[in-house]
Amino acid sequence: MTAQRNLIPRLGLACMAAAVVSGIFQGIWEMARPILITSDTFASGPASQRWGYAVLSIIKSAGFFAGLFGLFKVATKRGWIVTIFMVLAALGAVFFGAVWLIMAATREHTIVYVLGGLWYQMVAPVVLGIASLWRNLISKWISIWAIIVGVLNSQIFGRLGPAPALIVQGVIWLILGYMVYVSASREQPNEAYHV
Repeated sequence: MTAQRNLIPRLGLACMAAAVVSGIFQGIWEMARPILITSDTFASGPASQRWGYAVLSIIKSAGFFAGLFGLFKVATKRGWIVTIFMVLAALGAVFFGAVWLIMAATREHTIVYVLGGLWYQMVAPVVLGIASLWRNLISKWISIWAIIVGVLNSQIFGRLGPAPALIVQGVIWLILGYMVYVSASREQPNEAYHV
């Protein structure tokens, strides 16, 4: 098995772990002790919960990006357009985590973190799904699911509210991470690195 084939399952596992911890677990935590309802509930929430959410946001950023990177490696030809979107996703993931750290430190909730999440949670999955459908290197269902993840991720927080949306987000990214994990066995190494 090549080094790349060893890497893809690890990236999928990282995505699955982040989905469970920063999606499902955080959603349950938010149900038990809601602090994401208003700016006042966030500011008056326990410091340990604010900092916990900040750490979980960093885990989410790293884990979800790992899943995207695995999909990028196994399902696309890594052309310059898709690479640009992956760079934007990486910058968005860093921005997302940094804003959450600032929010935890200042006790001020701001929606600005969504600008980072937009790139790696919504746009990048759709772009990778379309690119992987175009290249046909993996199952079409994985490609379609990536597109669904991006679209669902753009809708769930506004429609469901924080706690249920975090749980749904965890589930959809858990499935995507699993699909990346299993896709390594279908990788076609001779197709790699074409523009």
